[in-house]
Amino acid sequence: MELNMKISVPSLLVTIAALLTVFVVEAGTRAIIEVENIEGDNVQKHVEIFSFDEERFRIDFVGEDRKITDETSYIMTVDGGENWVMGDKPKDRFYCSKVKTEEFFKNLGGQVTHAVDYFNVKAESPTVNKILEEPGPDILGFKTTHVQLQADAEAHAWFLFFKFQYTVTIVSDLWYTTDVEIHPIRKKWISALTKSGNNIIDDLFTGITSKLPGPVLKKEMVMDITNVRKKNVKTEKQNTKVTSVEEITSSELDKLFKVPECIAMDDDEIQEKGKALFNAGKIML
Repeated sequence: MELNMKISVPSLLVTIAALLTVFVVEAGTRAIIEVENIEGDNVQKHVEIFSFDEERFRIDFVGEDRKITDETSYIMTVDGGENWVMGDKPKDRFYCSKVKTEEFFKNLGGQVTHAVDYFNVKAESPTVNKILEEPGPDILGFKTTHVQLQADAEAHAWFLFFKFQYTVTIVSDLWYTTDVEIHPIRKKWISALTKSGNNIIDDLFTGITSKLPGPVLKKEMVMDITNVRKKNVKTEKQNTKVTSVEEITSSELDKLFKVPECIAMDDDEIQEKGKALFNAGKIML
């Protein structure tokens, strides 16, 4: 019987990079982010629309038409990143809920810790090393630096008389800029990512963010998960890029930051929604 590692180390590492995409500005801003996840012949694409000013921040998960409606799934904050509203419409009804940023990640860290303990998994804290750093091309008018980071982690568990051992290696090519600052709301989210209470999550994101002094405009990530006993490798890739940044009016922002009429999610639905976003690489903050 194969040990299910989906909810431990590998699923956490899928979202390793793309943490610092949007900048500080005085006017309202909209940024379009294209995300591509590749696993074998399976290619999944989605578009994220970031809309924000100094105190408000919203991410809409839209289709190829890039249209935002009252039924679009989203997460947003209107109080500088202290609390977040998650909205979703899975069954012809729109559900939403308000969650505190740090509590959300502590809850996620607790779930991961519980899963690791349940399967009696022994996981080593990941190491993150900078492989290279060099000048990159201009992207959307911003000068960039190309950095390549490599993260390595190991995990193993005993089931009956068999030992299941996995190694995970992630190589991330990132193009960041120092022409602009990191958005203050984004800083709060990143801080929460490093304080989940689970050493795997905390050490991983601390290692990554400490090596990125500015917002990331493009990312190419390759993750190899090796089953040591079977000597087979599962490869997953994720490519993310900011394709446009434009200024938007205050009236447009005011319309976006109104919470629609909705049914409150219960705690289980909040956890399910949060894990789905996280595992799909859709929580990019």
